[in-house]
Amino acid sequence: MHEPLSLDFDADDTENPRTWAPKKKAAIGLFVLVSGFVANIGTPIYIAAIPSIQIQFNLTTTLAISPVSLYGCGLAIGALIATAACEIYGRRIVFRITLPLALIFTIVGGCSQNFATIAVSRTLAGLFCGPCLTVGVGILNDLWDLSLEKTGTSFAVLFVLFVIWATQVGPMTSAAIIQHHSWRWTFWVAAILVGITTICSFLIPETYHPQIIRSRAKKLGLTLPSRGTNSSVFLTAVGRPLHMMFVEPIIFPTALVLSVAQSVVFAYYVGYALLFERVYGFSQYKVGMAFGPLVVGSLLAVPVVALFDKLTYQKARTEALRLGKKVAPEKRLYPAILGSITLPISLFWLAWTGKKEIHYIVPILSGALFGFSYVLNMLCLPIYNNDVYTIHYGASVLAASTFMRFVVSSSFPLFTVQMIDRLGFAWATSLLGFITVAMIPIPWVFWRWGPKLRGRTTYLRHLEIVEAK
Repeated sequence: MHEPLSLDFDADDTENPRTWAPKKKAAIGLFVLVSGFVANIGTPIYIAAIPSIQIQFNLTTTLAISPVSLYGCGLAIGALIATAACEIYGRRIVFRITLPLALIFTIVGGCSQNFATIAVSRTLAGLFCGPCLTVGVGILNDLWDLSLEKTGTSFAVLFVLFVIWATQVGPMTSAAIIQHHSWRWTFWVAAILVGITTICSFLIPETYHPQIIRSRAKKLGLTLPSRGTNSSVFLTAVGRPLHMMFVEPIIFPTALVLSVAQSVVFAYYVGYALLFERVYGFSQYKVGMAFGPLVVGSLLAVPVVALFDKLTYQKARTEALRLGKKVAPEKRLYPAILGSITLPISLFWLAWTGKKEIHYIVPILSGALFGFSYVLNMLCLPIYNNDVYTIHYGASVLAASTFMRFVVSSSFPLFTVQMIDRLGFAWATSLLGFITVAMIPIPWVFWRWGPKLRGRTTYLRHLEIVEAK
């Protein structure tokens, strides 16, 4: 009988993704960026189609909006399941199965002759696009040490930015499509984007270390140590992110901040239309273009994050390397601390300037500050989590955070209309502002007591015990 094969790559192993040529790694990284963008733009690209679908199928406003939430819920579940599946079957096969299915259901949605078909197809399209939000980050971790290699860190930052830009560009794209075409074209454009991503998924190689070893062992006829049945491994991998969310002191609070921030974006999808159409008489196209300042704000946030990184994290990293220590992940949190303060300011700005007597440019410009704040939070907190849990649990943490973000935020469009109608736009938006005010202490707490909290994490203690053995 053959001896079990080692799970470690040799230093010069050509099958080790981290030793691949920079161009090859960059090409795979670009696929990850594009797939994340395509998956996330599927939520807002439907927005401008809502009035037409509501009229054609004689629906209530809430029912017509529901496919936005259904797609978001699909993303949440798909991301969670895919994280588990890729541990058993590898990264590549997950994309090769789910993306073609996402393409099929996107096309089915565009061909729908009744609303039930639209709702079901949107849910399933989101489900099968979900892997792009978590498995892609796993690929980046396979290719680079994201906490040390600048190229890998840059791709991780770009991935988050691509996901953010999709949420902001989506309403603009949707409005531009509806300006000249029927609602079905929002599905056709989404299908084109998913189709291109599907083709690319068949060109990328496997990057997951255990799956590469398993494939090598199979070719050589060698035996690997059993990890249990596929079903037990799958259930463990699905349960781990949910378990970590409630037992780890870092994950739930950071996920809550991200969920609230993304919920505001989802509320904007509906709230912007109500404000700018009712108060300022905007057309659908103009409402979509009102999201432009969010994009501008997100672009302005990038050099700010880079400056903080240079002045705090890189400086601390240089000192830590000199002393032979690891840099504290809390050095990543300075931009998030700033973003937690500016986020509620942007919401109160929008809430109390959206009036007939105030020019529309004033509430529109609040979007720049929101986009700025949104990037500071959405960029720094996931990178902080990834630095804390590294490659060992980074995918599970991301799956937990993504699941919570989309489950919470996807519900907001369903009650935003009623909330604005009952409270008025100013107080409804202020309510969101007060919620974000309550989130301000969270990054401060991690900055101050992060090392102590990390010392209490069950999973990191377990990892230290295993490595010591």
